Amino acid sequence: MPKLAVIIWLAAAAFLVYSSWPNIASRSGWDPDDQLRMVQLRDFLGGQSWFDTTQYRLNAPEGGPMHWSRLIELPLAIIVIMAAPLLGQAGAEMLAGTVIPLLCYATIAYILGRVAMSLGGRLAGGIAVIMTLMSPAITMQLRPMRIDHHGWQLVCAALTLWTLFWPSPRKAGIVMGLAMAVWLHISLEGAPAAAAFFAVLGWRWAFKGDGAQRLGWAVLTFTSATLALFFGTQATGLSAPNFCDTISPAHIYAIAAAGMIIAPPALLLQLGRVPRIALVLAAALASAAIYLNAAPDCARGAFSTMDPVVRAYWYDMVREGLPVWHQKWGTAILMLAVPAVGLATLALLLIRSDAEQRANYAIIAFLGIYTLLLSLLVFRTVSTATLVATPVIATGIAKLFSRYRAEPVAIRRIGLVALMALMLMPGPYFSQIFKLLSPHLANSQLEVAGEKGSEAGQCESSESVRALAAFKQANIVAPFDIGPKILLNTSHSVLASSHHRNERAMRAHIDIYRLPAIQSRGIIQRRKVTHIVACTDEAEMKGYQRRNPDGLWAQLAKGNTPDWLEAMPDMGEGLKVWRVR
Repeated sequence: MPKLAVIIWLAAAAFLVYSSWPNIASRSGWDPDDQLRMVQLRDFLGGQSWFDTTQYRLNAPEGGPMHWSRLIELPLAIIVIMAAPLLGQAGAEMLAGTVIPLLCYATIAYILGRVAMSLGGRLAGGIAVIMTLMSPAITMQLRPMRIDHHGWQLVCAALTLWTLFWPSPRKAGIVMGLAMAVWLHISLEGAPAAAAFFAVLGWRWAFKGDGAQRLGWAVLTFTSATLALFFGTQATGLSAPNFCDTISPAHIYAIAAAGMIIAPPALLLQLGRVPRIALVLAAALASAAIYLNAAPDCARGAFSTMDPVVRAYWYDMVREGLPVWHQKWGTAILMLAVPAVGLATLALLLIRSDAEQRANYAIIAFLGIYTLLLSLLVFRTVSTATLVATPVIATGIAKLFSRYRAEPVAIRRIGLVALMALMLMPGPYFSQIFKLLSPHLANSQLEVAGEKGSEAGQCESSESVRALAAFKQANIVAPFDIGPKILLNTSHSVLASSHHRNERAMRAHIDIYRLPAIQSRGIIQRRKVTHIVACTDEAEMKGYQRRNPDGLWAQLAKGNTPDWLEAMPDMGEGLKVWRVR
């Protein structure tokens, strides 16, 4: 089975490299986060401080503050440094951006295979590897040049899940605590899911008296590792401002309080149920009170204090961060099929299981329900829900295969084969059923998807953006999603991109496009903008045109150019440029 898994991974990796080659060759990745991460990596290798993640070509000359960790840039940097003498800088970046996601891909497949082996044996483990390598929700985060933090989040989530089934509580607790500390250091988006894993350990200890060592070591390691990562990446330490989108002093105080309440008694004392429950509740309440007292604005979410104009024109338009009812139904069905089938499979497995198996299935059931509900509210977390469901479905398929081998009736054997095929790839099957039942809605969604693909090809291609490099040093206003690609392919500066810490510049960016020309000109002069870049068919631009028909962009789109702007020759298909006189 290990050899077969390696062969499958190599085949999948080869296919992904082939299908992703344009993104690899241009080093542009799959979205603005990948592009800006490559820019950050170059700056780091160029001498920018480990403690300084400011992007100085955003909102120049002050720079745009970033909340990203340098941690995941380390493996990329190591490969680039080692490979650059042989392959050149471009070749080294291509190699690093290809190797790291694919290694994460292999790691997750291996871990989920081991989890499935714990649940259903070796056959289930092999099936889980195959399912992982075929999963759209997981693969999309682990393609070559997908170098932002999403893939590493899944690695940490998979490792955390695996430790729940390790027989050694001390080893499991230490690895779990370390994985979750890295997970939340990389991105605080993982906090709700990480809380669910702690809830599992806390529940088992508080109500069953089980897993005291596992819980104690997990909490102790998580607290220690979080402190080490925080002080190892923050130059100002506990005097740093409190942010809601990354580990800040408020989080440190809350985590330390919970750790001091839980770890010592779990590791050193034998307590009854009532004291255990009281300690778990005390840890939860104390950490929440400390955090909310230190950072009260964060009670309403990481973006609660966002400028209302930035929220309306940008944040509310980022579909992946919205609930499932804001998604295209075809995409939602494709992505949510695995978590849904995983819960259905769990229900059947629980019926025919012994006490030990039932305990393991109950853990997965809680995590599966929790992560599925989380993905309904924040759709981009569907990858974590898929990760939890995959070993369960693999276990169900393995049990069906055993039944298939023993089934003497041909028609039943055919039915079992069909059911196993459905469980192996539920998304495509359910998507096809959706298209058959709702052809009009499906066709309308396909048309929208086709339009967006055309926009990306016309306006956001690396070839079009590279043409801007012919200008002298420029300070550009460009659509949010094109800004990072300009930074990647030219030496120019960009006022803002789709990265929320640079909020004041984002507001200026939006106002330039949406306000009347006379008001836009004042902002442009204050911000020392030299060029305006736009795409006539880009979604952001269409939004300005629809909402603000008297705004600068709406007038430019109609051909009404104010005398203080000079239209430049088109920079590739669809890319329009104006120079500020």
